Amino acid sequence: MEEEKKMQENLATTGTESLASQTVANLKGIPTLEDLKKQLEQNVLEVSFNKLNGDKRVMTCTLRTDIKPQATKEDPLSQKKIRDLAHEVVNVWDVNAEGWRSFRYVRVNYVNTVEEYEQKWYNNIGETQ
Repeated sequence: MEEEKKMQENLATTGTESLASQTVANLKGIPTLEDLKKQLEQNVLEVSFNKLNGDKRVMTCTLRTDIKPQATKEDPLSQKKIRDLAHEVVNVWDVNAEGWRSFRYVRVNYVNTVEEYEQKWYNNIGETQ
């Protein structure tokens, strides 16, 4: 809890999101916020994080266009510009719950690539060529 408080203070005092993200990444051994978002666009990830109420959650999620639903006006979180409003919150498509979910970057414990989806993606690429 103390570590998270220091990271949030760092973000507030430096005013540079990338420095805070790099600090979090280095302390926890996870990708920076920017790298995490890029990985989500290319992979399905297992992300472990602590919810605001303190519960630990592990979510299988992605931002891959071949998995997440198309953007619609009825579903604001499907629109990238809406998802990017709060920089400290990461909005993702939960592949198991089949819905939009979010988590705070500073609360992430670990990130792993789900290879089952990675293999399926490579197989689909091979079929289209």
